[in-house]
Amino acid sequence: MAFNRDLKLKKPIVDDYGYSFEEAFNNGKNATRERYRAMLLMYQNQLEAITAKHDEEREVYRVRGKLELLKELFKKDARRKEKNKLKTELVLAKEKMDGVKIPYVDWFKMGEPQMFD
Repeated sequence: MAFNRDLKLKKPIVDDYGYSFEEAFNNGKNATRERYRAMLLMYQNQLEAITAKHDEEREVYRVRGKLELLKELFKKDARRKEKNKLKTELVLAKEKMDGVKIPYVDWFKMGEPQMFD
């Protein structure tokens, strides 16, 4: 019976939920709202990082395409200065692309597997 006495002393239900049904409902509603806000913020941050990474990849492919076109049009050293400039631009674009990190959110560990769909 000591176990029941300990439960009465600690008031676990009152501490977790409140003194009335309305207070318990509002506490649950606020906790749920905060949880989903945090999840949406994590998803938004992940989406922004993916978009930034995609923009940097597009820049790399644009510069790479220019280099290939330059090689095709001018087989010799006709545009060496422009070719060197594009190579430098390609290296800088690749470094920028590698600098963009996408945060990993493990939705399964958070109990939200439907976020993958």
